Amino acid sequence: MNVSDWIALGSLLVAIIALAKSFLSDRKIKNMDLAIKEYDLEAKQKEEEEQKKADVEVNVVETAGANKTNLLRFYNRGRATATNINFEIVSDKEDFIELIIENDYLPYPQLLPQQNFDVHYFNQGNRPHERIKISWDDPSGKNRSKEMVVDMN
Repeated sequence: MNVSDWIALGSLLVAIIALAKSFLSDRKIKNMDLAIKEYDLEAKQKEEEEQKKADVEVNVVETAGANKTNLLRFYNRGRATATNINFEIVSDKEDFIELIIENDYLPYPQLLPQQNFDVHYFNQGNRPHERIKISWDDPSGKNRSKEMVVDMN
């Protein structure tokens, strides 16, 4: 074998190595691209699920005045409309908390995203915290609920 044969053999070897590296790199890029597409699909599905969920919470709003009736402010911080909103003060077994509402006020029919409604109450108890269970329906399901601890003194 002469020098030109060795050069040709070396060139062939370099070409085969380059082809193998190119093939492996292409597979790696395709796998990464597939992983990115799967991640994007999961993110879009999660976003679509969040669009169907309402998230109803409650805050206490203290009011000034001699009668000292404060407010429970229920609000929808989710992205979907909540319907049939209801609540109970589960920690008030002794009925120290008097709600000032009409008998047919609950369930509250509809609460749009970022909308709220208020319920006046009078607290004759001395517990610093109360547990309130809120329930509602939304496009993601019926009887969704959340329990929160609030300071009602």
